[in-house]
Amino acid sequence: MNINYQNLPIFTLFIIGALLSSLLLDRWWRDRIYNLNGKTVLITGGSRGLGLVMARQLIQAGARLAICARDPEELERSRIELEQRGGEVLAVPCDVTDKTQVEQMVQQVRDRFGAIDILINNAGVDFVGPMDLMTVEDYDDAMKLHFWAPLYASYAVLPQMRERHQGRIVNISSIGGKVVFPHMLPYCASKFALTGLSEGMRAELAQEGISVTTVCPGLIRTGAPENVIFKGQHRKEYAWFSISDSLPLLSMSAEVVAYKTIAALKRGDAEIILSLPAQIATRFHGLFPGLNTNLLTWVNWLLPAASGGIGTERALGKDSHSFLSPSWLTYLSNRAARRNNTITRNEENGDRADRQIVQPTPQTTTEQPKIQLIQPSQASPEIQACFNDIQDTLGIPWTPANWRAYAMYPSVMQLFWQRLKPAMQTEAFLEDAIAISEHVYRDINDWYQPGYQIEVEQAQQHHIRQELNAFIFGNPQLLIQQIALSKTLAGEIVGQDGSIDSRHGPNAYRHHQIQLIDEQSAQEISPEMPQVYQDIKQTLGVPIVNSDYQALARWPAFFLAAWSDIKVWRERPEYQLLVQDVVQKAEEAASRLSPAVWVGEREVEDILDNPDNFEQIQQMVQMFKDILPELIVQNALFHFGLRRVQSVKGIGSSQL
Repeated sequence: MNINYQNLPIFTLFIIGALLSSLLLDRWWRDRIYNLNGKTVLITGGSRGLGLVMARQLIQAGARLAICARDPEELERSRIELEQRGGEVLAVPCDVTDKTQVEQMVQQVRDRFGAIDILINNAGVDFVGPMDLMTVEDYDDAMKLHFWAPLYASYAVLPQMRERHQGRIVNISSIGGKVVFPHMLPYCASKFALTGLSEGMRAELAQEGISVTTVCPGLIRTGAPENVIFKGQHRKEYAWFSISDSLPLLSMSAEVVAYKTIAALKRGDAEIILSLPAQIATRFHGLFPGLNTNLLTWVNWLLPAASGGIGTERALGKDSHSFLSPSWLTYLSNRAARRNNTITRNEENGDRADRQIVQPTPQTTTEQPKIQLIQPSQASPEIQACFNDIQDTLGIPWTPANWRAYAMYPSVMQLFWQRLKPAMQTEAFLEDAIAISEHVYRDINDWYQPGYQIEVEQAQQHHIRQELNAFIFGNPQLLIQQIALSKTLAGEIVGQDGSIDSRHGPNAYRHHQIQLIDEQSAQEISPEMPQVYQDIKQTLGVPIVNSDYQALARWPAFFLAAWSDIKVWRERPEYQLLVQDVVQKAEEAASRLSPAVWVGEREVEDILDNPDNFEQIQQMVQMFKDILPELIVQNALFHFGLRRVQSVKGIGSSQL
């Protein structure tokens, strides 16, 4: 037999090409032969994150949708959004770790839509922290949610799928179900269990016409870090996890993951591993399991130690913020959290949930923890002197709400101010604050167009502008202070020792006192004002109405219209990007403070009558740090809005 070896390479390439073409054709055919239009899909954990993103895409494909989750309010928000997209949606509150609730929920779906065609087991949560701090309860909770819950749901839908000899089940596992990562043992162990369950189900159910797909994504930008459970040094754990979750090269957008998952569902794929890093990690572990494990021991050395922090106590991500995160490094994840119902606006701006179990208890009201503000006239002589010194040093005509809150702990407040004052008295500090204001004005001028037209007397315009100038001048200084305090309380020394130029020049606004309208007096100003005060607190997620609003409340005709307008503009991308930018510039300014500022956690606790109050102080510092960037932007918007105000005498407002 004569073989023409010259044609062998061509023949080999032809065979390879034919195989690849047949595989691609088969993939294309399977992707299109399964039509989602009219199919009934049940998604567990469908009220937020990846589950909600998949729900949006399934609605667009014409599917009828049932979603379940623990939080009724969260479910309702998602149901309304999905129905507005034209979908037919059933939202059922359900704890999927409870077998009876799962069976009842599946029956409700059948009663509404008939047989369930597709089940997507998506509900889950991460546990992050050192192994030494993980308890048996943590492993138990992870297994309940990641193993038993999918099993309960699968057994509930299987009888009808078997009767019809058709049905599809998708189990959302994780790269953590293929490769174990340090500080995530309960999560990875339970996801390994789910991966094994899913692969076994596929092998046994295929002969009955039921397809089971295992999805193993890497990091997904859903905003999930806010609801992850952290232990030990929870702020540091949250920082590394949330930053990794947001980096473009390490993580995938939820929209892409959802699209690829639905495509794998339609094709009936056995398994899909999503993101290039996840595919590389899986293959590397498969080829070199020992080497991979040894490399992970080096990774573990870089992660926070088990000592310190909150120990075995649980803290949600939203309770674990620090100066590192959220930051510009987590911008993509933060944006995804707002888009995908992972956090509400209140939670984003500082309304922290209690530290507890896998998911926070839903808030049915807008109640925030009370913060007592000390009135300057009622303060002790020492605190009054401190208030006056703060006003004189910063050159502002009002006593800021943050310092009136810290006055609940007089010795701590005096320590804060003693350490901060030298830095606040420098020329560089003032220049940084003014630069933040100029930056905000420049950017706002490019995009803000007020949507209201009202009449205010020219004299009133002058007073409004004068008081806005004071807040525009003072709030950037306060923001830099808050960031410095936040960093120092987290154990960081801010600034460097060295020569400084003393701040000079007159305090431009100190001579003009600002009258503040508290909540009790708001009703006397305008019947609508108390409700607006509540709306401000609910929208911004704070337990107090800040001085800025209490000052502007003296002119309700302007204030009510301007707040209504700004509330709409807060949802625009330009606004959110500018707030992020303000924070970044204030962080940079804080890092340049001179001389060095240091206030140790131990030092603060030592002068407290009750050391547990340290956490309350941290929460107050974080709250003001979160809200001040918004106030800076909003004051500028108020100021720009004055350009549209008309004088009752027909005289146009002066140019800024």
